[in-house]
This record gives sequence, C-alpha cells and structure tokens, in this order.
Amino acid sequence: MLKKDIKIMITGGGSGGHLSVVRGLIDALIQDYNIPFQNIIYVGGDLGMEGEKKGNSLEQRLFKDAKFKTYYIRAGKLQRKLSLNTISLLFRSILGFFDSISIIKKENPTIIISSGGFISVPVCTAGHIFHKPIFLHEQTASAGLSNKIVGKFSKKIYVSFKESISYFPKNKTIHTGNIVRKEIFNSKATKDTDKEIVTLMVTNKQLPFIYISGGSLGSHSINTKVINSLNELLRKYRVLLQTGENENFKDYEKAIQIKEKLIDEYKERVVIKKYIDSNSIGYVLNGMDIFVGRAGANTVYEIGVLKKFALFIPIPWATHNEQYLNAKVLSDIGTANILEEKYLNECNLTEEIERFSKQAALRKIDYKKLEELFPTNATYKILDDIFKSLDI
Repeated sequence: MLKKDIKIMITGGGSGGHLSVVRGLIDALIQDYNIPFQNIIYVGGDLGMEGEKKGNSLEQRLFKDAKFKTYYIRAGKLQRKLSLNTISLLFRSILGFFDSISIIKKENPTIIISSGGFISVPVCTAGHIFHKPIFLHEQTASAGLSNKIVGKFSKKIYVSFKESISYFPKNKTIHTGNIVRKEIFNSKATKDTDKEIVTLMVTNKQLPFIYISGGSLGSHSINTKVINSLNELLRKYRVLLQTGENENFKDYEKAIQIKEKLIDEYKERVVIKKYIDSNSIGYVLNGMDIFVGRAGANTVYEIGVLKKFALFIPIPWATHNEQYLNAKVLSDIGTANILEEKYLNECNLTEEIERFSKQAALRKIDYKKLEELFPTNATYKILDDIFKSLDI
C-alpha cells in the first residue's frame, strides 16, 4: 500500500490534552509523512463543558477551519456513578456509536488512531466491528475506563509514561513518550505572537513571570483563587492567567473586571486570556519562571521536556487520581511541587509559590533522567511503527 492510498481516521477529544495529541499527529502526517489532508478524517464529540449547550465542544472550536475532514458525534462521558445525567450521557454514547458506524461506512478508513477519551469508545468500537486496525495512545501515568476499553481491541498501545504500561497487555504496549506539539519549541516572539503577552514579558523583567492555567477548558477553583489573590501576587510577580471559556462561571469576564480595578502599576503586570494560541504558547512556556495549575498529561509532559518548574494543583476527581500521578513524575525528580486542591481555598498562593521557588533553587535536579523520561520523538516512533505494521 502506498502512503497516498492510506486513509487515516483519528479520534479523541473532550480536553486539550487529547486534542494536542490529535493536532501533533495530523501535523506530522501532512508535513512529514506526505499524507494528503483529504485522506485524514477527524472524529470528535459535540459535548462542551457541563451545563453548556451541545455543539460547543473544544474540538469544534479548535478545528472549525480545518482542511481535513471533520465529524462530531453525539458522545457522552462514561461515568461510574448512577444518576439521571449518567443515563442521559449513556444514551448519547449509544447514539454516538450509531453515528460512528455511519461515518466509518461512508469514509472506509484504512486504520483508526485514538488519542483517548470518552469520544474514542463509540468510534473504536464501531471500527472494531468493521475490522479496522486500531492504534491507541495513552497520555496519562494511569489509564481511564475509556482507554482500558479501547485497549482491549487495539492492535498497538503507545504510552507516554512507563507507569501506565501496567494497565494494558504488555505484549502490545510500547513506551514511546508523549506526542509533543512542535510549537512549544518556538521560544522567540514573532509577528503572530500575542502582543499583549509580549509586552508583559518584556517589561518589569526584574519580577518573575508566572503562567497560571487550569488547562484548555480552565478551572473555576484555580481562577477564583487567583482572582482573589491578584493584588498580593502582583506585588512580586508578573502573571499570565489563562481562564478558559466557560459560559456558566464567566471567570474571564470576572478577572477582567478585577484587573480594571487594580492600580496602574499592577495592571501592567497581569494579562488575562481565555486561551493561549499556538503562535504564543511556545513563547510563554519557554519564558515562564514557574507554571501554576492543573497537571494534565500534556501539560506535565511539556513542562518536563522544557525542563521548567511547576506548582501543580491536580484535579482531585480525575479517574485513578491520574493528574496527581502525572504531577508526581516531576515531583519525584524535583522540578515540581504538588498543592492538593483541598488546601487551595485556605492557602496563601503567593507564599506557596515563594516556598516552592526557594526549595527548587536548593534541589539537585537529575536533568539526564528528565530527558530519559520525557523523550521528544514519540510522534515519529508511533507513526513509523504504525506504517511498519501496515507494510508501508
């Protein structure tokens, strides 16, 4: 089979971590493996954040102008607790399964690659019925229910962290590292870099620069804590707060209102953004002194790759406490501290950051081990292995 004849379906979504892997794969397939964009099909979901209307998912916003084919199924998140919402989401998963059958019959992909998440279950289940080879990438240090299900009928499973190998059959599981988006290595500002962020970075350089993020969807608890702590934080730091876009909490709007009430000296030390785009994220990650926020697999991995310091606040309700386990990988090396969410409300955030900064300065970091744990060539390891298995 020639590469120009292969048709690749990619699924996974619901969070920035899954979508970062999807984007990394699609970019590599088009740019480095010469797969025509019309031969790439992405299947995501139509479900936004809880309480938001259908049809406002992160992937729909992210890929609205994509050249490759996109489909959005009626997927529902898999939940272990029984409630009316659980029944509704389960029903959506069933509908999503039939959506997936229709898409696979129409597109007839050669293979399906999954970056994980609840969206992947109906797509990969349907693909399995049609005998399509399925390849799974697991980003986290643990594994959730969705990936455990998909892993059972996957041809190969690629994992970011060695810790997650135990969740899958060893004979078809390979530690490759995580798929790293190329833009995180763009450390210099360009004409497309957010001008407001550039201004923040080049002024008041005597103050450390803190990047705070609750992930691409944002975190209401972290946003609230930062908003309430802004005056104190800005005495000692420059702050970039990425709030996410939530129609219910409206944290972005609240943060902007608080910023407008600051004294002028502090206003120039803070920037509030709903989302950091691909033209700016490398500049931010390379320029920050400390990251503060959630410990999604991709966030942890990118910080590990760039050898940066982080104060992680893991989501406590994540499956198998996966964000805590992700953060622990860097905490064990010494480049991160973990602040559990149950202590977030009562703690003094400025003091937590200062304490970590002092500790980090005294630690002897094994950077060689860091490089071994966080390889940067996962994209090519995975795709080379997939093509080899297909005799391409």
